[in-house]
Amino acid sequence: MAVFQSGIDVSRYQGSVNWSRVAAAGKQFAIVRLGSSNSNGLYVDPYFLQNVNGAHTAGLRVGAYYYTYAKTQAEVAKELTLFLDALEGLQLEYPVFVDVEANSLTSLSRSQLTSLVKYAMDILYQRKWYAGWYSYTNFINSYLNAGDLSQYPLWVADYRSKLGYTGPYTMWQYSGSGTCDGVSGAVDLDYSYTDFLPAIKSGGFNNYGVSGPNMVDVKGYTLNVFGSRTEYFYTANVNDIVGYLPLGNYEVVKISSNQYAGYDWVIFRYNGGEYWTALIDDRNRLQAGAEDGTGSDPDNCAELLAEANEEIARLRNDLNN
Repeated sequence: MAVFQSGIDVSRYQGSVNWSRVAAAGKQFAIVRLGSSNSNGLYVDPYFLQNVNGAHTAGLRVGAYYYTYAKTQAEVAKELTLFLDALEGLQLEYPVFVDVEANSLTSLSRSQLTSLVKYAMDILYQRKWYAGWYSYTNFINSYLNAGDLSQYPLWVADYRSKLGYTGPYTMWQYSGSGTCDGVSGAVDLDYSYTDFLPAIKSGGFNNYGVSGPNMVDVKGYTLNVFGSRTEYFYTANVNDIVGYLPLGNYEVVKISSNQYAGYDWVIFRYNGGEYWTALIDDRNRLQAGAEDGTGSDPDNCAELLAEANEEIARLRNDLNN
């Protein structure tokens, strides 16, 4: 199979990760530990949000996993009650994996354990999280009925030079003691053979079903981009990035009637398509005037911007009423 992306998976044991260096080292995705259990009970990994946000900021796609010890459906539900709360509001481009490998689970029969893993993934799907499962080859062959889980994406661990697992899989953790610039000490290394994002988006999973802000049609306004770091997006989602906009003016066709994810948004035209960007004071501004640059004269820019803001306020007021 052809490798789609190369990545790493991390937990609190890697400490603080320099994600920009990870990206520069050629890694394209990260699977981040969501949580586990210890003698004090269930816990969310203390580095979970830091790792998700850091990896996203560096441009990596992100997924999550949690280490399960659940032996009953009630324990599965208890684990997911905590972990689903920790996922609230996040958007992920890779699945949420149920990590099933604990020695304590081997006391269950194959059918019991397989049923619990499926039960956990079904709950995740019901809560609109794209779910998968993780384990290592020997554990799968010895303690699970893999055929009953074949409809769910498998991330398999096998540290031999050639993957020994013979069933269907979507990701391979090929090293548990690898190295990567930006990570101190050993780190797990992974290959993904699947682009999960189209299925995640089309199914509205992983918070990609969120529609974004309410948008109002406008005419006669331009987006003036004066900062070189103005990003633009396919949707009102800062992780759904297309690239950076060249400096210049762009025709605006819609503005948001409310802030979304902390920003005011516009939809504008560029290269024959319509895209989104957030209005950020030190990078861009909304102004009245044509796309050819009228309205950008410093002598009347403030006046035109004030007019634009008045029009935006009027439109928002009309919409809310």
